[in-house]
Amino acid sequence: MGSFPKATHKYAFAMVEAARRMPVDKAEKLDHIKQLRFDVQFKALKKRINRRIT
Repeated sequence: MGSFPKATHKYAFAMVEAARRMPVDKAEKLDHIKQLRFDVQFKALKKRINRRIT
């Protein structure tokens, strides 16, 4: 999974890979996918906060 440059891509491809083996709602509960989603959301939040400050 490390070959994708953006966290969004890592999350998307991890979800696709996991969804092939199980329902999507169960795939979203996997720890590594939760962490990828958190990273994407955190980056977006930081970007939003920085935009408001400046």
